[in-house]
Order: sequence, then structure tokens, then C-alpha cells
Amino acid sequence: MPIYNGHFVESLPAGGQRLSPTTLAALGPVLAVSVSIPQALAAFYTRQQIPLPSPITGLALIDTGATRSCVHAPIMSSLGVNPIGVVTSGTPAGQVLHSLYPAHFTFPATTIEVDFTSVVGVDLSGQIITGQQLIALIGRDVLSNGILVYNGTIGTFSFAI
Repeated sequence: MPIYNGHFVESLPAGGQRLSPTTLAALGPVLAVSVSIPQALAAFYTRQQIPLPSPITGLALIDTGATRSCVHAPIMSSLGVNPIGVVTSGTPAGQVLHSLYPAHFTFPATTIEVDFTSVVGVDLSGQIITGQQLIALIGRDVLSNGILVYNGTIGTFSFAI
């Protein structure tokens, strides 16, 4: 089972660094992600000699409040992936309809890859973390197949699937 161990550090006034529970609490458990077309579509494109669109990279937030994993909807459009359905999501503003897309997530710092039948297309515009665009949410659909350890007291998290 591949494991990703994440942490944030802060600089000390006297020099050096230390783990930062405050930064983890402020930013959340995030890791680099590469979003691409699903493997079945990639195989079809390869058989048809259609060039594969380049994956799009950014940050993914592990979101225990998300029932399903989500992706910034414009990314799927730029990859040429059409919606395959809709789902109603409960938000603080009420019920909202969102498109569903097949997708593939790769986490470059690990060997973790997830091929999704569908992810929820959402608007993550303006969600910038440490200068990078948040492009995906890792929901309980993924977490239910793995382990998440969030150690707030020292500012680390571990994710395995």
C-alpha cells in the first residue's frame, strides 16, 4: 500500500525550520495531483492514434466532508472529457446540480493512482494554496479504500491507499 507523508514547516527566527501544526490547520492536508483522462479513454485514443491530452497538475485537498472526489470542472473541458451525468450536491447555499466526469488522478510524489468512473465537476476558482491552484478534492469515495492519519499536534498527515 503506497503511503504519502505530508507536512508543512515554518522558519524559526534564529534560523532553521520546524514542523508547523498551525500551517497544516490553516491549509489542510494537500498534495500535488495530476488530472488526466480516464485510462479507458486513453486506451481508446491510443488505439485510434489520437494524441493524448497532457495531464493538468495542481493541488488536491483531502476533504473528509466530500462524499465524492471532485475536480475543477474547466479542467475536464480542457482535457476534452464530456460530462456523463449530473449529481445533486448539498452545499451551504443549498442543493446544486453538478456534472459528472470520468477522470484519472495521479499523485506524483507517490505511486498512488486512482481511475474514477466519475468525479464531480465543481468550481474551485480562486482556491489558491501556497501559490498553486487547488484543482481537486479527494473525497470519502477514495478515503474509504485507504487510511488517513491527521496528526494536528505535530503538523503531519499520512495518506495510504
